[in-house]
Amino acid sequence: MQNRDDVTKATDLSEDDLIKIAKSIIAKIYGESSNDLLTYLTKNEYVAEETLSQDTNIKSNEGRRILQYLSDEAIVVPDKIRVNGRTVLHIWRLNKPALIAFVIKKLRRAKEKLNLRLKFESKNTIYKCPQCKRIYTLEDAYVNDFYCQHDGSLLIEEVDKEKRVKVLAETIEKLDYLIKKIEQSWY
Repeated sequence: MQNRDDVTKATDLSEDDLIKIAKSIIAKIYGESSNDLLTYLTKNEYVAEETLSQDTNIKSNEGRRILQYLSDEAIVVPDKIRVNGRTVLHIWRLNKPALIAFVIKKLRRAKEKLNLRLKFESKNTIYKCPQCKRIYTLEDAYVNDFYCQHDGSLLIEEVDKEKRVKVLAETIEKLDYLIKKIEQSWY
């Protein structure tokens, strides 16, 4: 059986794989319409503001909003091109290096948050309200006499702590592997 380092060296991350990861992240942040726009940009390298609606089936104001968000992350950059020597089209070009950096940055941030959650889950005894599903540490549960301060239900100690910790650790490991794979394939 191969170990992860051998697999990482043997398989490069394709551009399509990277785009799928980017689309997933961007859709969660900027909405589903951003997927259509990013798909169009990857196929055509640019999108003209004047033809945004007809080329992507996204309303022009929504498309401009998404383009502005992507521009804030440097994923797209504004530009102008001349058509027939006179007409100037305002376009947005895809910036692939910035897209790669954006994906790595977001994956690292997710990994940091999961590491904090793992540390919290590992070090604390957790109680949960069966009604509203709010979570309390042992200290917070003790202060409230082991009753939920929101609905008065008796708090129940979470018994599957090891399972949650294991799932968090595995997810962190997968993210770390994915980050390394992207870095090796694209830098």
